[in-house]
Amino acid sequence: MVKKFSQHTAPAERSAGARAFPGLEPLTQAKLEEWKRDPDVVGVILVGSKTRGFHDELSDDDLEVLLEESAYARLAPTECIALGYEGEGDTKRLAYDAQLTSLADLVRKRTSPIDLDRWPYERAIVLYDPSGRVAEAVVAAGRMDPEFRATRLKHAMLDAAIAARRAEKTLRRGYEGAARMLLARSARALVRIAFALEHRWVPLDHWLERELETLPDPEHVGPAALEVMVTPKPEIVFAALERLQPQLAEAGVPGAEGRLQLFLELIHPSHAAERAIHAVQ
Repeated sequence: MVKKFSQHTAPAERSAGARAFPGLEPLTQAKLEEWKRDPDVVGVILVGSKTRGFHDELSDDDLEVLLEESAYARLAPTECIALGYEGEGDTKRLAYDAQLTSLADLVRKRTSPIDLDRWPYERAIVLYDPSGRVAEAVVAAGRMDPEFRATRLKHAMLDAAIAARRAEKTLRRGYEGAARMLLARSARALVRIAFALEHRWVPLDHWLERELETLPDPEHVGPAALEVMVTPKPEIVFAALERLQPQLAEAGVPGAEGRLQLFLELIHPSHAAERAIHAVQ
């Protein structure tokens, strides 16, 4: 059974802090000891499927190796990835995939609005952190700011409702392809709502279904988002938004009667920068 996260405690706050991880590949463990002896390395983080219990026989160790700024500056972009393979021929497999980056870049992500910049650190495991600065940066990168969350919920609710309403008309006009694209936008907006309600970031697409299973999701928004992707029925979106209304109202998001006023407010030019961040692309 997939473990569900607490609604009020950020996963990163429970995962950060340098510690051993028994599930590392032997080649990864040997390379980790080598990195620890390198004076240019200030930290090593495990991210990816193993930190979430999603890994299988196809998985490798996904790592971030944090370098001193001067050492990182000397690397060309093509030198910022380290790959470790085990075996030969048909048995050759990837043991680890390490991104070489800097602590400053990790610290920068604490203000990024991009889910890909934040989601990996919700459950990241700090493997090496002699100064203690890495664990602090991991927690900050994985945490969703309350103000950001409130704004995301408002935009996502509008995106879901408006795209579904447009899909409804588009289906009546006989354009199923365009309607499916609109409903895909609605589905993405529902996913944003489901994770933001739990103060969490949206995962990479290929882990979406597994991550949805970790949500409490009493209103079954995750299944609705997946269903509307394969069944072009706008009513699935409207029903999900109606079920969500008590939680959204608690977060300060208006119901159906207040959507027009919120829409008119958010499309004003004064909110252009906000839309660039929060509108579903």
